Amino acid sequence: MNDGNDLLGRGCRVAFAALLHDLGKFAERAALPDIDRDRLDAHLTNYCPFREKRYHSHRHAAWTALMLEVVERTAPDLILSDMAPFASRQGGCDITDSLVNAAAMHHRPVSFLQWIIATADRVASGFEREEFERYNAGEDKTSTGRNHYQARQLTLFEQIRLSDARGARVTPESLQWRYPLRALTPESLFPVPRKGYEPERDPPAQAEYRLLWTEFLQALESIPRTHRSQWPLWLDHFDTAWQTFTHAIPAATAFGVKPDVSLYDHSKTTAALATALWRWHDEFGQTSDAAREALASRADWDDEKFLLIQGDFFGIQQFIFADGAQTNRSAARLLRGRSFQVSLFTEVAALKVLEACELPATSQIINAAGKFLIVAPNTQGIRDRLDATRSELNAWFLQHTFGLAGLGLIGKAASCNDFLKGRFRTLIDELFGDLEAAKLHRFELVGDAPRVFAVTYPDGPCPYNSRLPADERGSAALSRDQIALGTQLARKSRLLIVDAASELRADGIVTLETAIFDYRIAFTGNEEATGRFGPLAQSGALRRCWDFSLPENLRDTLWHGYARRYINAYVPRFAEVNPWTREKYADQLAEDDGSAIEPGAGKTFGHIACEDRQPRDERGGWQGQSALMTLKGDVDNLGLVFQKGLAEPTFAKMAALSRQMNAFFAVWLPAYCAENHPDTYTVFAGGDDFFLIGPWHSTQKLAADMAAQFRTYVAENPEIHFSAGMVMSKPGLPIHTLASQAEEALEAAKGGGKNSLTLFGQRIAWPDWPTVSAAQSELEQLANDYRLSTSYLYGLLDLIRLACDTGNPESAIWRSRFAYRTRRYVVDKLKFAERETAQARLAGSLGERGIARLRGAYRIPLFNHFYKQR
Repeated sequence: MNDGNDLLGRGCRVAFAALLHDLGKFAERAALPDIDRDRLDAHLTNYCPFREKRYHSHRHAAWTALMLEVVERTAPDLILSDMAPFASRQGGCDITDSLVNAAAMHHRPVSFLQWIIATADRVASGFEREEFERYNAGEDKTSTGRNHYQARQLTLFEQIRLSDARGARVTPESLQWRYPLRALTPESLFPVPRKGYEPERDPPAQAEYRLLWTEFLQALESIPRTHRSQWPLWLDHFDTAWQTFTHAIPAATAFGVKPDVSLYDHSKTTAALATALWRWHDEFGQTSDAAREALASRADWDDEKFLLIQGDFFGIQQFIFADGAQTNRSAARLLRGRSFQVSLFTEVAALKVLEACELPATSQIINAAGKFLIVAPNTQGIRDRLDATRSELNAWFLQHTFGLAGLGLIGKAASCNDFLKGRFRTLIDELFGDLEAAKLHRFELVGDAPRVFAVTYPDGPCPYNSRLPADERGSAALSRDQIALGTQLARKSRLLIVDAASELRADGIVTLETAIFDYRIAFTGNEEATGRFGPLAQSGALRRCWDFSLPENLRDTLWHGYARRYINAYVPRFAEVNPWTREKYADQLAEDDGSAIEPGAGKTFGHIACEDRQPRDERGGWQGQSALMTLKGDVDNLGLVFQKGLAEPTFAKMAALSRQMNAFFAVWLPAYCAENHPDTYTVFAGGDDFFLIGPWHSTQKLAADMAAQFRTYVAENPEIHFSAGMVMSKPGLPIHTLASQAEEALEAAKGGGKNSLTLFGQRIAWPDWPTVSAAQSELEQLANDYRLSTSYLYGLLDLIRLACDTGNPESAIWRSRFAYRTRRYVVDKLKFAERETAQARLAGSLGERGIARLRGAYRIPLFNHFYKQR
């Protein structure tokens, strides 16, 4: 086996052992029938604490040892190959230090390697010494009254408290939401009410686990066999499979704990910590019995053995919305290409750091919205490599973007004790502070970085980004890559990252012109094309192979045999096309970029602007405004949620919160658009923010759907919400103008108290949106029933202005003017028998429930009505 290098290969095996230290919890709860009971009994004796000389506790440790043999059938060779730092099964060394023993002995560790994983297990959970001892002696029963079979995972969102206004702190009895025990899909990300779901008996509870276990084992078979020869490559795939099937399994169900951290998040943080801890001890030669004793007694838990490496992509919006002479001509492709490129830069930068530090993919805990967090050993060698990588990344961004974008990279030393519940909040605060400070030191401009670029424009500026010089082909290579990305994203599903010197030539492969941080990037579409790269994988040249395909629907399992990165956005495409529907786009064709209207082709902004038009019944043709709506938003008070929201934050909980917050926007939203709003571009969505462009009226419905769905996603916690700004425009408006206007609208929404939407210059709190929507429906019904004239409805805008001008002594007379105008209308336009009913309905709907209740917000139903009639 070629591990790329020995140190990285050894780190991968430590990470794998730590990642699966609680594998037995998964298998045991499935109550698998066809197992070797004699071997299980022997493992109980070897791996499980013996309580009061009567019974073995923490029986999952025995199951871990037993089931590792099942998982290893689809893993890299764990028998004949080099197993360092663990003992080989081929003999010649103490088998006590085998990988299986290191993984399974975490409740009764003996050797140094076993204590590495046991220590990481405790640190990830934030256990103080006494707390862990109580936990280790506890029974398999949670604080919610369910045993380890029946307990379903709580949601951390339900437990967030940002103020004292909601009364007492969280109690287990008050938590009423659970995650469904299913494989990861956009739908299964959402919690469900506990009542009616959480099993009360063991058999149905075990059956859920058994189905999930079967799916997990089947999933491992789909990892390409050729990738098993490379630990770093295979482990990245396995990490995604592990997440897919353990994201909703409670990690802890003993000693009355709250089962609110998933098996995935706990084991992932344990793996990252164990790898860094082992590397630190290996670097300093501290692997003796004395080192083991220090870990066990916690005598060295104040030593700063960890280096938390944070990356932060800055200049995202400036980069995505950069302008040029021909930006609008390829606006849709440029936007989706640039957005994907930002995510790609961040992912590849994280890979660059991992490889520089010789760490596996599991050491990367967080990667969302342009930020990542990697756990590394705190050694001088790692700090030197971090400095060198920072300089290399700075140089690349300065060369290729002239400082339009960049990536801050910092390291924060930490000890085991810093992760404990009593001190972890301080560590979080310092991490946030360090990241903010890094933004003020971009490109090390106080050092040797150039202040002015010695660049000429012999071929003129790039037509797509006027700050970049064009080359002999008439544009910048980076811009051509963006257009290629925007074109190919709807056609490809996998991304290959290889050494810059490697060749990628095959049918169906699209390779970017610009190497990113010395990696060559290529895209391929299907299993057959991807499978051609076995030799590259076996040689180690294929560093990563990522699946970035979007879910086909909300129930699609997010596993297709490869490591997944949630960096793609939903792209509207034409489905069925006929001459009748082509007429809908006729007004925009002259202004468009010539993109074909055919099944499977991506829609331009011109096409999207027409999607809310409706056919006229009498006169033929199409009716309604052709316009776009830009929607920009982000989660309110996110920093406070992470820093202050949880009563007892831990490393695993922080990782879980980040993953789950990102998943709503990066996983659920594109799938929801595909099913319910297929004409909306998700320009970017991830972390805690989103930027969407869609048809002017449908996007309003999407925004309301998002707010309602997000409320369920966070378990109806009223302290977690997002604000959004919406701007309506013609499709030809420059993209940077759209972005700045949407940003202003978002700021207006947040300025009035957050949890709000700004639309047509009106700020509406999300709880009030159903009232606005109901007013819209009433207006449409009345306009249809009484053929309300445009002039009558336009006159309401003056009355709204008067009603809102409370400082004007004449403000109150809007009612009398409304009554007069309405009476005139019904007398002039309606039959005598209709007048009294019409007067009452119009007064109640337009007057009291419209202007009187909504004031300025009633402009929204009126504007929507006017635009529909054009």
